[in-house]
Amino acid sequence: MSAFAVPVRRRAVLSGLGRLGWQVSMRGRGGGSTTIFLHHSRTVCSSVVLQQQQPGVFHHVHRSSLAKLTPQQVTNVLRANDASFVMDFDSPVHRFDSNQLGSNSPMEDRRAAGRCLYSGDMLFGVFDGHGGSACAQTVSERLLDYIAVSLMDYKQLCEYKSSMESSTGRAEAVRRFNFANDYSLQEGARRYTEALYKFAREVLAAYDEEAEAADCLRHAFERLDEDLSSEAQTKLPNGQVNFEALQAAYAGATTVVAYVHGADLYIANVGDSGAVLGVHNDDGTWEPRPLSSDHNALNPSEILRVRGEHPRSESTFVVKGGRLLGYLQPLRAFGDVKFKWNKRLQMEVLNTAYNKNLIPVNYYTPPYLTAMPEITHHRLTSNDKFLILASDGLWEPMMKHTAVRLVAEHLIGNHKGRLHFDGIKTLGDISDILKKRRASHSSEVMDQNVTTHLIRHALGGTDDGIEHSKLATMLTLPEEIVRLYRDDITITVIFFNHDHISSLE
Repeated sequence: MSAFAVPVRRRAVLSGLGRLGWQVSMRGRGGGSTTIFLHHSRTVCSSVVLQQQQPGVFHHVHRSSLAKLTPQQVTNVLRANDASFVMDFDSPVHRFDSNQLGSNSPMEDRRAAGRCLYSGDMLFGVFDGHGGSACAQTVSERLLDYIAVSLMDYKQLCEYKSSMESSTGRAEAVRRFNFANDYSLQEGARRYTEALYKFAREVLAAYDEEAEAADCLRHAFERLDEDLSSEAQTKLPNGQVNFEALQAAYAGATTVVAYVHGADLYIANVGDSGAVLGVHNDDGTWEPRPLSSDHNALNPSEILRVRGEHPRSESTFVVKGGRLLGYLQPLRAFGDVKFKWNKRLQMEVLNTAYNKNLIPVNYYTPPYLTAMPEITHHRLTSNDKFLILASDGLWEPMMKHTAVRLVAEHLIGNHKGRLHFDGIKTLGDISDILKKRRASHSSEVMDQNVTTHLIRHALGGTDDGIEHSKLATMLTLPEEIVRLYRDDITITVIFFNHDHISSLE
């Protein structure tokens, strides 16, 4: 078979594909290797083949008939949610690009960006939901306001309090940039406003002029998570459960936020969404500088932290199979109250509302999960050119140094990729390379939005550029299996104002 291969992002769960209309057949190849063929009458492809290199682990998918998307149709899909903004005011941020591509239906990722009205500081956030989009949606609507309030000085807090008391609606703390696919949960607007007002009054009453920005960020994160929890426990006036608030607390979301205050850059993150700085060194080289760490089982310090918060008798199962209590992949997150509430509260609220037992196995000493962020502070210099914020949907298929290289090439106008001449011996070798380049269509595509450029390469990139057939297939995988190969992707790239930063050095 002359089909190409696409990396599989997680194990295929064959038991259940049959119920979704897939016919499964297997052919052994010896040496413990088996090829699993999937056929489905409703897909745009005649067949899908999963290659099993080791028992239980599937590495590649082959398609015998490619999805019939033209390059322009692919581009239309990739650009559907992209946006670019140029700052028309003096700021350490010159502009930013953003884009999203869904895998889940509906998409569980969210994003937000805004300018603090009382300080002029900039805030950017990427929110990766799990168990549905409810938590990510709620956090994306509320967290930037909590952060802005927590960072206000005393005079600003007094002005904001007066604005709250005189406003008939929601007094703004952040002026947001609007994305085409944004929407708000109108049912929760009043609840959000009341909680924010209460938070602002409490920050003012306990104001500490010596408080560090990092402490303010932590306070905002943890307080919003506490409000999600308390709101889920509060019933409606008619005595019924507020399922909109409950779902936001029951689902979960990982988050990475960038706060830009002059030349001071703060990254606050919970979970495995990440931030990487693109640094242009004096010798002309580009360097990726991670400003966040993943809070999952691949991070040994996170495992030690979680195990250290519980009795030694729980050490064998508190992180099991790479997941919290064997269930949850991120070890820090908003929401996910079934890993935070005690058993009594879970039985009274969750089990009653959903009419089933939702308490995890081996649940003895909650809370097991926290929304306390890890804070990184970096003093920007004129060598710091851009910052990439992205959900793990980007970081799974793409290395950080690759992402920085692609943004750097885009920044300096090199959109066409690079020819690779390793191992060339004859003119025929050169001819083959040029044929591959023409077939990839990479020379025909120039995304003005760098986040679209990144998504294109994350899904269709090869050493020779973009392979159209690979990219088209990744965009047309049927809903039943698309999550096996790619996740929701959300990216925001922030470009810094060189002149502004230089004046602050």
